[in-house]
Amino acid sequence: MNSVRVLAQAPDRMPGEVVAGFFFEDQRPVEGPSALLDWRLNGLLHKLLLAGSATGQLGENILVGNNGKLEASWILFVGGGRLQDLAPFTYGGLVSSVVDDCRRAGFNQISLCLTAPADAAPDWVEQLARELALGSGDMEILLTLQEGVGA
Repeated sequence: MNSVRVLAQAPDRMPGEVVAGFFFEDQRPVEGPSALLDWRLNGLLHKLLLAGSATGQLGENILVGNNGKLEASWILFVGGGRLQDLAPFTYGGLVSSVVDDCRRAGFNQISLCLTAPADAAPDWVEQLARELALGSGDMEILLTLQEGVGA
């Protein structure tokens, strides 16, 4: 396969085996793509945050099965650390790490729901797509972008 595509699609309508969205330690309530995914999962992430079982810490992953309200079979909530510290370069590394984790888990088609960092270049997602294509192997990676979350 070895393809990376950018789609204009809502996070809950993204195709793939797994759809991933980021949540952050210093962002409450959760915003962006993960907020929509959480809403479609009846507030599961919100409940985990309230119980202290999830924090948004860098490297935290929460894999959840679809409840029938999303396109993808699995939903991956990814802790992104502090949103305040997020820059285009560090976000790119975070996205690459998620792709690697999904590859190791055996997923071949992953949808990533992104929000551009506040100081990202206008073609940031296209640059990211080109970088991901270099290391995607036989994976299909689908990206969707929502505008503007910033520190």
